[in-house]
Amino acid sequence: MREIWALSMVGCLAVTGCSIMAKPSPNPNDYKVSFSIDNSVPFLTSPKGQHQTQFNVDVSKWNQDYNKQKCEVFLIVTDKSAPVVDLETDNANNFAYGGWYNLNAENPTLKSLSLQPITTQRVPNNWFNVVNGTQASARFIARTDSPVNPKDWRFVIMAIQGDGGKVKVLWTKEVAPT
Repeated sequence: MREIWALSMVGCLAVTGCSIMAKPSPNPNDYKVSFSIDNSVPFLTSPKGQHQTQFNVDVSKWNQDYNKQKCEVFLIVTDKSAPVVDLETDNANNFAYGGWYNLNAENPTLKSLSLQPITTQRVPNNWFNVVNGTQASARFIARTDSPVNPKDWRFVIMAIQGDGGKVKVLWTKEVAPT
C-alpha cells in the first residue's frame, strides 16, 4: 500500500510540476544585465536643479526560480560620485521598485565597491526587481543632484538573504556601461 501511495505522490508531483525539494538560493551565473547611456530625447524631464542620465537596459538572463521568502535579487542603479535620488523606467511591467531590504547590509557592500550607497532620504526606492520574466528591456532614467561622468555609472545585481530579521549579502555583480 505504501508503494502505491508513494508512486501516486511522485506521479502527482510530476504531472503538476510541483517539487518537494526546496528552492535554491540565487546563483550569480543565472543573472546577466547590460546597459548603455542613451542620449536620445528623454522619456521624462528632470526637475530643476537635478541632473539625469538615461540608459538602455537589457536583462538577458534573470532566474526567477529561487526562494523568494528568504532571498531577494535587486538591480541597483548607482555610480561612483553622486547618490541617485530618483529612478524611473518606461517598462513597469517588467521592473518593479524596491522590495525588502536592510541598508545596513547593502550599503557597506556598495561602499566596498567604491560606489554610492542607496539613499532613502528623499525617495523610498532607487533600485528595481526584475519581474514577469527572465528577459526584459527598458529605458531607465537616474537623477542625481550633481553631474556624473558617464563612465562612472554602474548597475549592481545584488542577492540578499534574510533569516530571522538578519540580512546578509550573498553576492554582487557589478556591471559597467557598454
